[in-house]
Amino acid sequence: MKKIFLAAVILSFAAALFAEPAFSGYSGGKLNYASNPESTDSYDPDLTLQAFFQGQFNFSQNIWGRLEFSIDTGDFLSKELFHKTDASFKIDELSLTLKSRSDSDANYFSIFMGTYDPIGSDVFLQRYFGIQPIASKITESWLGLAGSVLYPHFGIGIADVKRLLNAPITLGGYAYINHEDNLYYVFNTDFRFACVYRYFTFDFAGGIGIPLSNNNQGQEVIAAIEKVYWHAGTTMLIGNNYTQSLFIQAGLFNVPFTKRNGTEVSPNDIYLLFEPRFLFDSTHVNLTIFSLPQDTVDQLIFVDDSLGVNLNIYGDSFSIGSNRFTMGTNFSFSFVGKNFLDVAHPTELVEGEYNITMTPYVSTNFLSGELHTQISVKFMKFGTARWYDAFTADIGYTAKF
Repeated sequence: MKKIFLAAVILSFAAALFAEPAFSGYSGGKLNYASNPESTDSYDPDLTLQAFFQGQFNFSQNIWGRLEFSIDTGDFLSKELFHKTDASFKIDELSLTLKSRSDSDANYFSIFMGTYDPIGSDVFLQRYFGIQPIASKITESWLGLAGSVLYPHFGIGIADVKRLLNAPITLGGYAYINHEDNLYYVFNTDFRFACVYRYFTFDFAGGIGIPLSNNNQGQEVIAAIEKVYWHAGTTMLIGNNYTQSLFIQAGLFNVPFTKRNGTEVSPNDIYLLFEPRFLFDSTHVNLTIFSLPQDTVDQLIFVDDSLGVNLNIYGDSFSIGSNRFTMGTNFSFSFVGKNFLDVAHPTELVEGEYNITMTPYVSTNFLSGELHTQISVKFMKFGTARWYDAFTADIGYTAKF
């Protein structure tokens, strides 16, 4: 709370230095209705809320600050609606950016707390190239930057990004400290490269994290380095949103390297997503093959398990009067608790537990934002005594201002 208060004071003071500060933002919320899987009663409905807010304060043409936070609540129906409900509140980003310009590039120097320009999201590409979103639709989240992230630039630190003016290329560097290691603070340095061409978009970041241990075993040292973490991730689109295309994401997070054991890679830390996209007139067909860390799956609304295949068929050119509609359906087949290495043992994979899910959805413009509704049906639940667990419904709304 002290850090948040200090940052708010700094932003308020900075705003007073400029004559005409401007503000813009993006926010949204989603209600989810489902049965409580932990309940022993015959039927116990759950109503939960996920919401986020992103705001940008433009103090001048070359100085701005950003604030993003998200909320994830417990069940509204377990108590009276207007009484206290358990909820998780998270500051996702708090940053201040200074822009300078030369004949060859535009430079963006930032001080940040929280998650900044995460690899795996297309936020970085949208900010520095002004492109439309390209991320896979199955990785959509209602928790802002806490959605599909290969690995986060998370902590307290600085970033310096150069956008070349004579080519669609951006170079960046990050230095930040976090507490991802349960025992020590970790100092991280990362490098980033991104480019956007008409038929090719590429975003890569990689770096190392050094836990700062004070276990010096009697030696007169400031800090002892017992191991090093390394991480890397990439997002690639061959083609564009208006052609046949191929979308690929791959990455790994916090792979330890020690002098004694070398590199120890766990499949649970590897993120793989392969998505051919087909366009037939106004109909889009996306086939997604994925193997994701469970922590990532827990943040997503279209993905139930860590390994699987998803078919998304939708059209975005329907209209009634002035309202435009996007209508589609996700068909998902996924394996519980599996990863890409399990594909080498197909018999064990098929004999294990799996889920088949269908999720029809509709989105349309409403007032100054977008209204989204969907219903999910999990077919494997029909064969159990709790057949009502098969159905969930979501309604969400997002708006820019």
